[in-house]
Amino acid sequence: MPLTERQFNQTTQLRQIAEEMVLKKMSGMTPNFDNLTPEEVQKAFYELSVHQIELEMQNEELCAIRAELEASRARYFDLYNQAPAGYLTVNDQGMILEGNQTAATMLGTTVLELKNQPLSNWIVFEDQDIFYHHRMSVYGNDRPQACELRMKSNAGSAVDKTIWVRLESLLQSRDNPVFRVIVSDITEKVRLTTQVHQAQKLETIGMLAGGVAHDYNNKLAVIIGYAELALNNALPPQSVQMFLEEILKAAQLSAFVTRQLLTIARKQPVSPVVIDLNMTIENLLRMLKQAVGTEIELIWRPAASLLPVKIDPVQIDQILLNLCMNARVAISDRGRITIETKNTECDAAFCGENAESREGKYVMLAMSDTGCGMSKETLSHIFEPFFTTKEVNQGTGLGLTTVEAIVKQNNGFIRVATEPGAGTTFTIFFPAFAAVTAKPGKQKQIMLSVQGETALVVEDEPSLLPLIKMMLETIGYSVLTASSPRAALDLAEGYKNEINLLLTDIMMPEMNGFVMAEAMKKLLPITRILFMSGYSSNVLAQKGFLNPDISFIQKPFTLADLAEKIKGISVNESGFHEST
Repeated sequence: MPLTERQFNQTTQLRQIAEEMVLKKMSGMTPNFDNLTPEEVQKAFYELSVHQIELEMQNEELCAIRAELEASRARYFDLYNQAPAGYLTVNDQGMILEGNQTAATMLGTTVLELKNQPLSNWIVFEDQDIFYHHRMSVYGNDRPQACELRMKSNAGSAVDKTIWVRLESLLQSRDNPVFRVIVSDITEKVRLTTQVHQAQKLETIGMLAGGVAHDYNNKLAVIIGYAELALNNALPPQSVQMFLEEILKAAQLSAFVTRQLLTIARKQPVSPVVIDLNMTIENLLRMLKQAVGTEIELIWRPAASLLPVKIDPVQIDQILLNLCMNARVAISDRGRITIETKNTECDAAFCGENAESREGKYVMLAMSDTGCGMSKETLSHIFEPFFTTKEVNQGTGLGLTTVEAIVKQNNGFIRVATEPGAGTTFTIFFPAFAAVTAKPGKQKQIMLSVQGETALVVEDEPSLLPLIKMMLETIGYSVLTASSPRAALDLAEGYKNEINLLLTDIMMPEMNGFVMAEAMKKLLPITRILFMSGYSSNVLAQKGFLNPDISFIQKPFTLADLAEKIKGISVNESGFHEST
């Protein structure tokens, strides 16, 4: 095989190096070639020729290996740059040492512009602390660490867009403080998950409708029955008072159910607060009993001295409702659902067997049922979106997906134990909240000095207008009323005195309460304004009707609620003082 020019040059260089080494070895020696016979010379020449051919073959083999390595390296960089996920190498200061083309494209920049730049430059400001804690956890663990946060794409350009990403990081070695990061764009997944959560809320309400309607009918029966009895003039005052107390109790329970349904149905941002999990569950037990039906026994076993947790209470409602719905389907006839709580602690051994857990104190929430249980195959799919074992039109398979998402969002984890024919137990672990919360003090009685002041009530619901008028008169106001925004403005044009309080509904025919209030302020001096509505504040905010500077009270409200809200406005705006 003829040698290429490159191979020939390499062979020539090797020969020169070899000759130099031979001369160096032979320096000081006096070789004697005169005594060699022709046969020995021929043999030596033969050996040298064979050795030269061996070297040439080895050289060809090395050249082929080198070419293969170069091709493999080129293929590696092609795969690295065109990988479906972004790859970054980041040092302990959060500086990007290198990255692939996918990561650069994802962030709207180039590979060169990524290098030697802080990764935080592309992270949304509100999520900077997430990345900081992520880095700390990477250096504190030998296992891969993951987090989800928002990053800016097309950073530095005129139009930035926000994307959701998942970072999966692993420390390269303890001796080298550099970690590898896999960046995955999960924007579409987050969008779909949000839609799934909303669809699941609607599904839950549909499943609850039968039980809630039954509960409402019972409450209405109480209200109507006692109201008719109270109208009997022959009854003694004590009986009338007892009937009215029963009516009030039934109405308050109905209002609570309504608030629960609105809470579950509305689309709202998560608002974590420190809660007593036992108290939150107890407030929901009535609805859960209606949801599972009378054939299923619901057992509640709260732990004493339960540690607090930080979570949106609405999410606890969603978890319990979804698990109860699944348990109800799993129980074919009569059965039992048990809900219990307990303080627990995860040690190193437990965390070694459960990758999602971390050492520390947790609050455990467990729900067990006596249903049909699940096979291993079914168990492996239960948290997948739209996976369901229910019959057609009996469910969408979104419930457990929502439960898992909520648990992970609150830094918890979930375990499932089940056997066919032996029921199922869902065990959820929420991190215990470490801060000590102050005990609420005794609520002070609210007293207002409003004698001689005038209030105007604008309400288009005929049955509510006289009721609100009497409530304000009980507080001490002289009250004017109007059943529509136009009637209120006509009244204001003929009324020359000051109106100290305007209490108006928001959603009304002709015009909304805000437009009417602005028009009325041009006709009369109004000291303060309080808006009210049967819609939740979140719904009104989404429609653009509310902002933090607006004073608002949610219907239905009690006399104490109204007085407290008015006092809050008074303290802030007119110096009304609280009587002691």
